[in-house]
Amino acid sequence: MKLGAYKIGGVAVSESEIYDLADLSGNAPFKVANILTSDYEDISTIENFDRYGLELIGSAKGFRDWKCLQREIKALVLEKTNNEMGTNWEELNANEKLIACRYLLSKIPADKLNETIPDETARMDTAVFFDFKNREARGSWSGSTGRIQAVRAYLFGKIGPVNALEVFYDAVKDGLLELYEGGIEGTLEDGNLGVNDFILARGGTFYSTDGLKARNYPVTDGSEDSLADVANVLAGIISNGYY
Repeated sequence: MKLGAYKIGGVAVSESEIYDLADLSGNAPFKVANILTSDYEDISTIENFDRYGLELIGSAKGFRDWKCLQREIKALVLEKTNNEMGTNWEELNANEKLIACRYLLSKIPADKLNETIPDETARMDTAVFFDFKNREARGSWSGSTGRIQAVRAYLFGKIGPVNALEVFYDAVKDGLLELYEGGIEGTLEDGNLGVNDFILARGGTFYSTDGLKARNYPVTDGSEDSLADVANVLAGIISNGYY
């Protein structure tokens, strides 16, 4: 997604410390979108997403939670380091390194993390923040929050309560939602059996013949969606927060 800053007199508001709200003409000063209109300047950088992104969470489809912001920052960090943070870490400036550690902690090589955040207490604080924000975004199967809540609401609306409860019974019985809360999505994402393997009935996994996508539930909401379509949307919510 792109991060845009509204232009007043041809100048993006990100370039102005002070601007008159009336000059926004009812437009948001900043927005995220797949395609920006001409009245917004593309300011998509690691530092700008960190600076403005938190306030935009929830404002657009596909940008509903902290992990969506994490996704965009990750893409920019990987682009700048040519997908090799260990080798190309110095391509990031000092502030970008700190942002990368804050949002992508589990992907940062240990030596680069220790170099960027030398204080042990600060590293622990970063780890606690990282874990909390990820868990908050993924949600809780027992409390129905975050992406798990979105998955429940979508599935109940698509295949009805009886079949949806059967799906969730199987997912809970196998501990898949609990694993997801802890960060395990599936074999292709993490190398571990997870909820996406069940949803997508992935070949070569335990769920290849009995996962959701392989079942025969009718889609009952009046749409022309197939159960495969439903499964693909669910996996998009799980991995990318696209809802």
